[in-house]
Amino acid sequence: MSDISKTTINLPVDLKKELKKMAIDEDTSLSGLIIKMIEEGMENRKGNVISDGD
Repeated sequence: MSDISKTTINLPVDLKKELKKMAIDEDTSLSGLIIKMIEEGMENRKGNVISDGD
């Protein structure tokens, strides 16, 4: 993994509560869960890139 950079984001209270529950269920931290979700989303986006008809 690359270097870590701290970033602050504002989350709606309900969303943060849901994410905390998910993190507890997956035995990880809130930030660990968010990083995992972002990485999974980036992998999906890279896998779904549509060519321009090359």
